[in-house]
Amino acid sequence: MSEFVVIGNNISIAAIRNYLFAKKIDKGDSLVLNPMDYEHLLDEIRHSGEPVDIPLNVLGVLLVKDSTGNVPQGKVQIVEDDKL
Repeated sequence: MSEFVVIGNNISIAAIRNYLFAKKIDKGDSLVLNPMDYEHLLDEIRHSGEPVDIPLNVLGVLLVKDSTGNVPQGKVQIVEDDKL
């Protein structure tokens, strides 16, 4: 069974970046996000004026929208590169 982790009070690009540094998540791994959190990140990027590149990635870690309905809002699932 996959583990879902909380990365901060709000899921944001800054919170994801800090989490990746703290937990040493490898490039090529993925974070699966609840669809609401994923859309929130897209809105954050749009409002920053930066271009939105799909697929989203932060520091080489792919951010994926959960299509199964399993990831609770406010949490992420870490998927290692070899398990995708």
